[in-house]
Amino acid sequence: MFGSRSVIAGVAVLVVAALALFGYARYSAHQKQLDRQRLATLVAGTTALLRQALATPSQESVDAIDAGLEQLKASRETAFASAAEQYIVSAREIARRRYDSERLGAEAAARRRALLGHMARAERRNTAWIRDALELKRRVEQVHADLARSLKALDDLLYGLIDAQKQLAPFVEAAALLPDAELQQARERARADAQRADAELQKVRNITP
Repeated sequence: MFGSRSVIAGVAVLVVAALALFGYARYSAHQKQLDRQRLATLVAGTTALLRQALATPSQESVDAIDAGLEQLKASRETAFASAAEQYIVSAREIARRRYDSERLGAEAAARRRALLGHMARAERRNTAWIRDALELKRRVEQVHADLARSLKALDDLLYGLIDAQKQLAPFVEAAALLPDAELQQARERARADAQRADAELQKVRNITP
């Protein structure tokens, strides 16, 4: 009889252990599912912020995208989180370059206007006038060089985003990512902005103090 009790106690222990393992497995699976949903929501939100940044660039968009990186630290879905991190970093840099390009474009236009305004006062031509004209031209060249680099980097980053989205494709719905058509449109805009800025620079270069 003592042996029977021992067997029953042993079986009970095994049952309790099995139930505990089963409960933990269910809990772990549930946590993983919640983690995947959280990451998918984060990716979709990043895409929305990126789309906004491409249309209306701002420092706020850059900061909002960057804040998403903090949400990755607690994730146990390492493969998904790694792909999401690459995507968020790429999106942040695109938003930053888009904002920088917009800011530099406005600055370039302002410096061109300043130079043209100075050149319109050619009746005051003297040593000081020539010195100021050369300095204004130098500033125009400088900001246009910065603008050209920024737009080239933007184009390269948009192209690189294709790979980042491919890494995420197994984990999220296609609607959570930017369509290829939007990426191409953004690249064409960056190239058109670069061509337009270069044309404006060539006009300035033709001005002789």
